[in-house]
Amino acid sequence: MKAPQRSRIYTAIVAGLLVSGHGALSTSKALAAEESTVEKKTRILAGQPYTFVKTVDAKGEVRSDILDGSGKSVGEKDVPRGVAPPVDSRVLDALAKLERAKSGQTLRVEIALNLPADVAEEVLETGAGEVEKGRWIKGLLNGKEISEKDMAAYADRYAQEERAARAKRTAVRARDLQDWAARHGLSGQKGLEEALRQGRSGATLDLTAKQLRSLIDSRDAALAGIELHEPGKDTIDDAMDATSISASALPNATTRGNGIGIYMTESGCADESRITNYDRLSGSETDHSRNVGAILRAVSPESFIYCRGGAVLPEDSDLDGVGGNSPIHVVNRSNGGNDSTGYNTTDRDWDNFIYDDKIATFVSAGNNGAGTGNTISPAKGLNVITVGNYNDANDTISGTSSFVEPETGNDKPEISAPGTSIDAGGFTMSGTSMSSPHAAAFAADMMSHSTYLQYRPQLVKAKIMAGATDPIGGGYDKVGLGGIDFASAQWSGHWFWWSGGTSAFNTFDGQDGVADNYVVKTVYINKSWDRVQVVLSWLTRGSYTYDHRADAHPIGLDLDLKVYDPNGNYLGGSFSWDNPFEDVSFTPTVSGHYTFKIHRYATRDASLKLRMGMYVNYYEQ
Repeated sequence: MKAPQRSRIYTAIVAGLLVSGHGALSTSKALAAEESTVEKKTRILAGQPYTFVKTVDAKGEVRSDILDGSGKSVGEKDVPRGVAPPVDSRVLDALAKLERAKSGQTLRVEIALNLPADVAEEVLETGAGEVEKGRWIKGLLNGKEISEKDMAAYADRYAQEERAARAKRTAVRARDLQDWAARHGLSGQKGLEEALRQGRSGATLDLTAKQLRSLIDSRDAALAGIELHEPGKDTIDDAMDATSISASALPNATTRGNGIGIYMTESGCADESRITNYDRLSGSETDHSRNVGAILRAVSPESFIYCRGGAVLPEDSDLDGVGGNSPIHVVNRSNGGNDSTGYNTTDRDWDNFIYDDKIATFVSAGNNGAGTGNTISPAKGLNVITVGNYNDANDTISGTSSFVEPETGNDKPEISAPGTSIDAGGFTMSGTSMSSPHAAAFAADMMSHSTYLQYRPQLVKAKIMAGATDPIGGGYDKVGLGGIDFASAQWSGHWFWWSGGTSAFNTFDGQDGVADNYVVKTVYINKSWDRVQVVLSWLTRGSYTYDHRADAHPIGLDLDLKVYDPNGNYLGGSFSWDNPFEDVSFTPTVSGHYTFKIHRYATRDASLKLRMGMYVNYYEQ
């Protein structure tokens, strides 16, 4: 599948002319009265190409069209659903060999299960605020003004509520998983116990040919997919020009990760004598883990680091902190597998984890840039923040940094970070494995200062992406929104979040008295700022994307973002088909209240709860 161009759209006002920039498969020119194509993609469904087009006029009104292979316009109902095989072909090949051998050997496979979705009610909640140069200007919680101190206290209460909800969710999932295993005579498997501890909707199992054949032939409706197990691999490339950990990681002595737990996982874990404020939960020491752990510690010196080897999700008992230490708010995984464009069970598990447990998660993109360019799993996930590698000595993207988006169409990576010749832990290493802990530790530092970011990974993602300012050479598709910039992301901007049950968007939409599928926010922006970048981000269910990975639109919620100046003129927008984020960048030429319109283009996942965040970043260059 040919990777389409990015969906990112820049806008600027120059001498009264509105200019739109990067668009998917077509670049928008100056906006006039006529419509301009802003998003376009083609998918092969039932053997026929279908082209999906979004166009926008000078007022920001969006029209969509669907064309079949003959160029004929068709309706949504006429588009066939793509069908992904429930059992990977490699599993069937391996099974056939086992059956011929009659040896009694087992095959390690990944099982994805469609267990009942969590339908527990959630309290509707909105938050908003502004910071300027690190100083709290104003905060709102559910429309009422709140102080920075009270927001921190609220964050503690919110954490307790999250823990209670997680306990209930874990108990239900454990019951459902055990019931499924009992139906198929698989109780007692080691992989089941691990899945229960990690809160997975599936398991890694060692099955005999007879067990696997019986499972496939059962046609159990709960069975979403079966794939071969592919253990994660550390990703290290040869060192390039020497550099050290960026000094910009520590711009302020009071923002150092205090009270924040960081969980890291890969092939192994450094010995506890290597890192301060650290708990090795499991795993043998590797050189790679020593380097990654040292990067985390250097960038976020006061955080508490946990490590569990084996490239596994944190266990439920880890999340609240171990031994009375800080709860986990950030996850870093500096390895991965599955060098393909397919969205697999690993991507599904990690997306579900982020959605359910609300933990910001950073994953290395992989080092396939010089080869296939494919992003590795679970970095293909929609909810994870995938990090590319750039050399901060010359601000260029590494030629090995992976950048090819998966078949689900979501853009990867979202950001880049220093990862070339990083000297840490007694080793000098290069790769996206070194970039990811830079970004994860940045997030921990921000959370220690801005407590409203805790348990809101959608807002963390929006904030980091909106603040990515480093100009990196190498091509837009390879760098994401640019290099992380702590000072830009943390110190000046407006933030918003929205959360609630499946009907939450409807509730927020109706607050202005008009049910029009728009949530509208206004922000005062001074024309003295050189640049404004706004990013809208939301979470999706990995289970939905996995089940619909071959469909025209694998994402459960499609939102668009439009920006208007104080005079009501449309400046530009972002209208991607498959990204769980939108971004717009512009240069303000007039001071006043700018309007940001969040449009719900489509809700496809009826079980999806709202997890939405937006950050409006402004700064002087």
